[in-house]
Amino acid sequence: MKYFLFFLCLLSFVRVSLAQEGEFEQWKIKRTAELIGEDGWLNLVGLIWMEAHSPYLEEVNASSLGFAEKSGSATLGKFDFGQDSVWFEPTELALQKKSNTPQSKRMLVYPIPYGSGGVYFKNWKWSIIQRGGKYALRLRDLNHPNLKKFTPTPTFAYNPAYRFTAKLEPKFNQTVEIPNVLGQLITWKVVGVLQFERDGQKFELLVLDELGKLFVIFSDGTSALQTYPTGRYLYVNPPDANGMTTLDFNYAYNPPCAYTEFATCPIPPKSNRLPIEILAGEKMPEGHE
Repeated sequence: MKYFLFFLCLLSFVRVSLAQEGEFEQWKIKRTAELIGEDGWLNLVGLIWMEAHSPYLEEVNASSLGFAEKSGSATLGKFDFGQDSVWFEPTELALQKKSNTPQSKRMLVYPIPYGSGGVYFKNWKWSIIQRGGKYALRLRDLNHPNLKKFTPTPTFAYNPAYRFTAKLEPKFNQTVEIPNVLGQLITWKVVGVLQFERDGQKFELLVLDELGKLFVIFSDGTSALQTYPTGRYLYVNPPDANGMTTLDFNYAYNPPCAYTEFATCPIPPKSNRLPIEILAGEKMPEGHE
């Protein structure tokens, strides 16, 4: 009987392991699709900071856009800056959209949910972001050569040893300022602290609110060696009624800065710089220096 029970337990373990590996393979496929998608990171060609005294967007040449103080023959439209919003009024030139849907004469371009909007002109698409109280135009080339030559990001093999049961100690009404790669201090809402153990050693990770999701920015002993120098990111499932959740480092992924210079990636706070190697998740992208 005991051998039969052992066999059943072993079979159950194998099934769970295969299911986890299958989910991981699907996640890798999804990651590649996200990176090369219209709102991915491989088609970015510019991050242009905006000033209220130069509200006109114009075509500078065949490979770039820029801002001007006055309207001209190459003007694509005018931005109107509110306290917490940005509107865009396109000219006839900018009516060359991706779709045939009639374009509004005045459209809200910030704030809008990520990936839900943007303005098209020829092979370009642009949207507006805000960082450190400043607005910037994020410019994309939808025919960027990076899209064709991209090689899927290498990863460590799925390893259940880097899947931990963790407890979330909530923090209410707290914020933290975290620097990004541009040196700006960005205020984040703190969700709590994740506590987990590895080989009898206790660790903690600060958890942030990223559009309603539990978000962790961390670095570890592999950073700048096998993985991206400034660390990696990880989403965590909401905890159960007892505050317990799963911390699966196999789904740790590279920040956008690993793929483009036109991103504003936050870097790990000191509390999230783990003194151990996390041999799981995405590795350094191919060709990264």
